Amino acid sequence: MHRTQTGLTLIETLIALALLAILLSLAVPSFHGNIQQQRVATVANELITTLHLARSTAIRDRQRVTVCPSHDGMSCTGGNQWHEGWIVYRDPNAQPQPASPDDILRVVQAREGVYMHSAGRTRTRFRPDGAAYGTNLTIRICDTSGHDHHRAIIVSNPGRARTETDLPASECPPGFG
Repeated sequence: MHRTQTGLTLIETLIALALLAILLSLAVPSFHGNIQQQRVATVANELITTLHLARSTAIRDRQRVTVCPSHDGMSCTGGNQWHEGWIVYRDPNAQPQPASPDDILRVVQAREGVYMHSAGRTRTRFRPDGAAYGTNLTIRICDTSGHDHHRAIIVSNPGRARTETDLPASECPPGFG
């Protein structure tokens, strides 16, 4: 009785592995871009949620509430770089810092993979009627991976926050996409 063996030859296996390597080399960079795009979107959504919390708390408690960049979760940095983290605090007396740790409503830690800045603005403060003080605040969320997945969060004078998904690369520092 003669037995026939089935399976792949060495050449067939090498060709299959080469094709697999080619397909993976095309898919992995695209997959990395999708991950980074989702990272930017997640940060934008978290900031929008934080701004909505601040505004609704100001309306509910009938007192000012401020959102500002913070690297330690206890005080405002006084700067405009939001990727180091941010805080929300009750601000009845319009102070540049929280009066006490009990006034801090939310702390958001630093975010990797993004650079966030708000030009000259260092905070947004919501009044008891929900409106925001000053001019519109624009916080730019720049993709640090070299992809062009930039976004902006804009807080209007009436206090409404919205996301702009088509932020041009020129709004970010050189080298960010």
